[in-house]
Amino acid sequence: MKKYLLLLGMTYLGCGVAAEPTKTKNTDKQAQAKNDTYQGADMVTYGTSIDRTFPDTAKATPTYTIDKADVETKVNATTVEDTVRYAPGVLIRKRFIGDPNGTLGIRTSNSFQSAHTSVYADGMPLHNPLRTSFNGAPRWSMVSPSEVEYSEVLYGPFSAQYGGASFGGVVNLTTRMPEKFEAHLDAMGIFQDMHRGGRNELLTGFKTNLSAGDKFDKFSIFGSYNHFENEGQPQTPRTAAISGAGGTAVTGGQFENQPTGVPGVYFGDDGVAQQTTDLYKAKLGYDFTDDLKGLFTIAYEERAGKTDDPLSLLKNASGNTLWGGATTSGLSSNTLANGGVYRQTGNTFAVPGSAFSVGESERNALNYGLNLKGKVSDNWRIDTTASYYDAFKDRSVTSNLNPNHPRNQNRGQVTDVDAWWAAYDLKLATDKFLDRDNLSFMGGYQFNHASLNLDVYDSNNYLAQSKDTYTSDSGGQTQINSGFSQLEWRFMPDWSVMAGARLDHWQSIDGHVRTFGATNNIQNYADRDASRVSPKASLEFSPDAWTFRYSFSKAYRFPIAEELFASVSRLNSLSISAPGLGPENGYFHNFMTQYDIPRGYVRANFFYDKINDEIANTLQNINNRQVTTFLPIEQTEAVGVDLTFQQNEIFELPVDLMLNGTFIDKHISKNSRNTALVGSQWDRLPKLQANASLTYHIMPVWDSSVSVRYRSDSFQQLDNRDTEANVYGGTDESTFVDLKTNYHLKLHPHLKSTLSAGIDNVFDVNAYENHPYPQRTFYVKVALDY
Repeated sequence: MKKYLLLLGMTYLGCGVAAEPTKTKNTDKQAQAKNDTYQGADMVTYGTSIDRTFPDTAKATPTYTIDKADVETKVNATTVEDTVRYAPGVLIRKRFIGDPNGTLGIRTSNSFQSAHTSVYADGMPLHNPLRTSFNGAPRWSMVSPSEVEYSEVLYGPFSAQYGGASFGGVVNLTTRMPEKFEAHLDAMGIFQDMHRGGRNELLTGFKTNLSAGDKFDKFSIFGSYNHFENEGQPQTPRTAAISGAGGTAVTGGQFENQPTGVPGVYFGDDGVAQQTTDLYKAKLGYDFTDDLKGLFTIAYEERAGKTDDPLSLLKNASGNTLWGGATTSGLSSNTLANGGVYRQTGNTFAVPGSAFSVGESERNALNYGLNLKGKVSDNWRIDTTASYYDAFKDRSVTSNLNPNHPRNQNRGQVTDVDAWWAAYDLKLATDKFLDRDNLSFMGGYQFNHASLNLDVYDSNNYLAQSKDTYTSDSGGQTQINSGFSQLEWRFMPDWSVMAGARLDHWQSIDGHVRTFGATNNIQNYADRDASRVSPKASLEFSPDAWTFRYSFSKAYRFPIAEELFASVSRLNSLSISAPGLGPENGYFHNFMTQYDIPRGYVRANFFYDKINDEIANTLQNINNRQVTTFLPIEQTEAVGVDLTFQQNEIFELPVDLMLNGTFIDKHISKNSRNTALVGSQWDRLPKLQANASLTYHIMPVWDSSVSVRYRSDSFQQLDNRDTEANVYGGTDESTFVDLKTNYHLKLHPHLKSTLSAGIDNVFDVNAYENHPYPQRTFYVKVALDY
């Protein structure tokens, strides 16, 4: 009941204070440079500029924009995170198509530091303020790719509007609303030729999207249904280190080194990753005036996943498949006495029965919010959003043993997650502060409350999802109240200076970790609170086609519920929390230079970050069990540069070219808790990322694109001992080449069709980022628009 009362109270907060001003001339030079672009027939416009109804709230922050036309021509977009696939310095660990754990990393924050990044859709937060590391992915599937009008990536915490969850950056998704009656239907087929680790299969999937909308005077309405299902390649190769002696003689194992180079064996996988989602969404808009618009959004998602066909390569002397060690009571074991130790060609290794367990998951979630945006007077604009997300059913069920195991008794584990958050954001801005044309002001208030609880049960019948023995209960809540403002002074022609600050008051509430069994362990943590002030500043000089801008920020990021309280022991994973964690704090610098060219621009950003007490999400695979811990690293330093070249109609040909690259060197500079880590490279962060795309508009109705994604290798462990390539648990250097072609056909004056085909990973590169990435994947799509 408390969460509903909290949301009701937020909805009644008054109008408010908000975003940051823009200069009198257009400062979105990326969008401005794309105005004069190649025009096809009346059916397609490439590189259209972006019309914002609110001042640029983060002008001091480096920004990269991707509009709908960019995605339609270049990207085989199956889910919405694909829209930012080629943005500089962005790394989304999308392990397979439909991955619920598509974590986001931007610049110097790796993809397991998901608490360092924020994602918003029409002002509603999609990022997860409760969890980080592998299960802290944004709720990408609450938005379908076809409804996004444009996406923006903001790099670093240089705007007072954004708190510590912008250490890496922010992704803003803006969806469209109809201006007249419209209807859309598309269907896509997905085909992956997977041949890895003893499997040779064609994995398939499809997605469909149906939407319609209309506008009646001041009212507008939009509704959509998005269905997605796919078979992804197995995500967890089953491996073990060579150790010990004795055991059952077996065949079938494939010998390969572990990530640290020690001898090991590969003996199977966890099964094909099957995902299904259904998204139902409605949006209602009302134009109070031509410049003030309200929008109500409600979305309901049903998501289901399962792995039910694990592969075991191990055979005994009689040719029977072996499924790991187990006790006579149907529990997993990896001991010699329980048949969990094997020997092949003189090499001994242990295999627990849980290595071949099956499982399923289900998540039903409701997300809704109300936004008001536009002019409230001649000089003032408002942007205010109240929103709520509730995963009211989030359950995963795992068996102890494979159903084919001779000792299987259908015992398993059930995990229930209770997760919800509520947010309120209120911003006002003016470009004529105190009636002065050279002063702009932005101010605002934000509120976020997030609650997480994890309950784990042992089950005597996982097929019936029975919850027979309560094993653990952990969780808690965090809350942040924030006030912020910025002032810009355009003190000379082409010169401006900006200064601002943000005050965050953080609280942790009801933290607890309770384990039950022979000896109960009940820990209730005292509530905590803290406040921090984050200053911001920037200086800009923008003569003619040039822009030079230096931006500075000191920012704080407070720990979230999972880091503080989530201690969970599961069959194949263990998470250890740290209730005493304090805030991370860092100094961030960025120097940008940009030169506008006809129909494009050239840009360079040089950046330097120094972060104290940076919270590391360390994940290690120990005997087929994933162990996650959270610990502060005393100090890290990062220096980097990103370069971008973008031009439409290059050499006055119907060809668009985009190139970008990001180089980052981030290392641990101080760490008195473990001095051996000093000098180590930051984990899961490639030193070099590069993207390129070339789009050829063959005809006004036909275009084709080739794109390239490059990532250098990186470490998965902070001690940098994992140097082995092409194995589970490591991260490889990779170059993926993608193709896409579209043909637009007008069937009727009001009915248009688009036929698309594409290939991701054309050259079938086999690469790992802890888990294996997809191999060559084909797409076919047809779309109808009225």
